[in-house]
Amino acid sequence: MFEEEMSENKETIYMIVEYLNGLKESGVNADTIDTVTGLLEAEFDISSTSAENFDDYSSFPTKLSDIIAAGKKSLDVKKFSEALAEAKEDPKYVSFSDAVVKRGYFDGAEEGSLEHMQRSARLLNKYREKVLNAGPSKTELEAKAEEKKIKGNTAINSKDHVGAINHYSEAIKLSSDGPNSHVYFCNRAAAYCHTNQYQLAVDDCLSSIALSPDYVKAYSRLGLAYYFMEKYQDAVDAYERATEIEPDNKALQDSLRQARTKVKKSAAKSSVVPSGEDNVPGLPNLGGLMNNPNMKRALDQMGGTAGLSSLMKDPQMMAMAQQMMKDPKMMQQAMSMLGGGGDGMPDMSALAGMMGGMGGAPPSSSSAPSSSSGKKQFKGFEE
Repeated sequence: MFEEEMSENKETIYMIVEYLNGLKESGVNADTIDTVTGLLEAEFDISSTSAENFDDYSSFPTKLSDIIAAGKKSLDVKKFSEALAEAKEDPKYVSFSDAVVKRGYFDGAEEGSLEHMQRSARLLNKYREKVLNAGPSKTELEAKAEEKKIKGNTAINSKDHVGAINHYSEAIKLSSDGPNSHVYFCNRAAAYCHTNQYQLAVDDCLSSIALSPDYVKAYSRLGLAYYFMEKYQDAVDAYERATEIEPDNKALQDSLRQARTKVKKSAAKSSVVPSGEDNVPGLPNLGGLMNNPNMKRALDQMGGTAGLSSLMKDPQMMAMAQQMMKDPKMMQQAMSMLGGGGDGMPDMSALAGMMGGMGGAPPSSSSAPSSSSGKKQFKGFEE
């Protein structure tokens, strides 16, 4: 690092020496120039008459004066008086300067003196370093974020949903926790829904709610995302919260009603056991009941689930069973009877009587032939 700095210093000094030597042609006292350049060459161990130094340090084809002019233009370099006058028109600099002056920064330096100017120059450089180079303020970032949001809204209205996502993402990057950041997350969630990215929409809605717990649009779009993910109960929860915030919002009420309908249909669908080896077509889910030892023995008497399935194909028996299913009290009585009499076996005669009381006439046990094991083959409920 030190060697690099020394090389850069030598290059700069060499260009200065070249520049000063060039001044001799314009009539400047040559002896004075030679004295100055001789001191510089001795101090920095360079020589304007060395071919090696010329090869290493000379700038070509641009000379020092051209480099300085280009650098001043590129860096917007001004005279001190111009830079200070411009700074005093900036309210931020005035506030910064006043705070420093109150701490006695200019004490002992008369205004207009070289010392006062030099201190002013250092103050201006410190202001540029701490304030201007610190980047935009939070307020400025929030203003830029609002501009991105507006572009996102324009894109989504034009059905450019991917473009909208990009604009909202830029707004969030500029201001992730500002006063309007919950809107950016919620709007991006809407764009994600349009592109079928529902989990990302859910995540953004939750971020929006975390920033603004009563923002109704976030709950509405959360419900929508859950709905399309077929998470209907989650959708209901989101819509219920939205209607709590805006109870008179008809659109939210309609969405809540649709989600609740889906929940009911899902519950009804899951309560029916599909046809299969161990299931009876059309019956409610009796999985827990079928694990009851007493019920298993009763089914054995009936010929197993195949026998029960054959029985339930009888239209009259099916009608009676469906009627019983609609009456919770009657269903409870039936289940109690299936719990068994004193020997732990289901009370089939009582159940048959109840079925008969519903308008059904159970078949007579005398018509059932005996199996090889001595047990009657099931063809209906026993009397």
